[in-house]
Amino acid sequence: MDSVIIIAVIVALAVAGYYFIVCRYRKTIAALQFGLNRAQTNLETTQDELDSALSDLRMEREKMFAHLKVSKRGFATYSPQRKEILSNELFIQYINILSDKKCSYSEDVFDIPELGEIIDFLDDVQRRSEQKLETKSIQTDKNSKIFFISCIIFKDKSFEITIDDITQKEEQAQLKRQLTQNISHELKTPVASIQGYMETLLANPDIDKEKKDFYIKRCYTQAQRLTNLLQDISTINKLDEAPELYVGEELDLSVIIDNVFKDLALIIDEKKFTVIKNIPEKLMITGNATLLYSIFRNLMDNCLAYAGENITVNVNCYRSDNDFLYFSFSDNGTGVDEEHLDRLFDRFYRVDNGRSRKAGGTGLGLSIVKNAVLFHGGRITAKNHQGGGLEFLFTLKKN
Repeated sequence: MDSVIIIAVIVALAVAGYYFIVCRYRKTIAALQFGLNRAQTNLETTQDELDSALSDLRMEREKMFAHLKVSKRGFATYSPQRKEILSNELFIQYINILSDKKCSYSEDVFDIPELGEIIDFLDDVQRRSEQKLETKSIQTDKNSKIFFISCIIFKDKSFEITIDDITQKEEQAQLKRQLTQNISHELKTPVASIQGYMETLLANPDIDKEKKDFYIKRCYTQAQRLTNLLQDISTINKLDEAPELYVGEELDLSVIIDNVFKDLALIIDEKKFTVIKNIPEKLMITGNATLLYSIFRNLMDNCLAYAGENITVNVNCYRSDNDFLYFSFSDNGTGVDEEHLDRLFDRFYRVDNGRSRKAGGTGLGLSIVKNAVLFHGGRITAKNHQGGGLEFLFTLKKN
């Protein structure tokens, strides 16, 4: 009996011990299972984050490629061994303009003599052990183009080269320099005249009334010329720098044209001009009244100044379609030699310097005409009119 009890106790203790061990391992296994599940969840989250980051990176890469394709700058980036990493189509075009040989690869840039300074800069920096960002820029001319070329070397000795076509910018800068010089030259004549007449009046207070009146009138004429010149310069500058200052509105162009000839009626009669207008009534256009007036006023002023006397002027709107109005402005005067036709719209260009200044012109009238026509979406050209005289053909966009 005692042995049975002892065995029962031993079995009970064994079962209890087994149960305790099983419970303990069950907790451990559960903890391990929880840990594994959590690790798997974190791994899946990390993978999702990694996939998202890679997707964003691919998107940014595509954006960069798209940007480089449409960029107006030639671009190429290279490894420290001068192997291409990335380049755009414009870079290949530009190096072919700069090179005397056909360039099929961006690495051909290193064989172009005009980039010698850039290559020497690369050689020098890549030989050095120091690690810092350095840059070098040059400007060079080739095949009627002006290029600005820059090189940036990074700390790891990789680098990029950019090429910008600055031909138009340089031409505009040259045009502004010429304009400044011409303005200075044009201002000197009336200022010197006014100064001379005033000095004569001051030095001769007892001068007779007839001469005094003559000098005063001459001063007034030169002052008026200065005013006209400054107004024309202001118009040109606004058209170049701030065309948005000219506000457009719906207008009847026939009324504007009529106003031009009304304002010039006295001088037209004085010079015995005949004006023939073939302009439809209610010629509607969306544009700027000041600039539209200046087109026809400057064309007529030019005609009055240089065509001669007893001249017939024809102003004709010979066509109208859905988009444009088509005009011809012609006279039967002296005309100009063929060599001058292409330059009539250049600023301060004069067919005959002496005659132009005597006529009181600023040299900017036809340039204003051209820019005002361009502002209204049209084009203008000049030709010698059949039978003598000069003819201007131009279009104006209706809207």
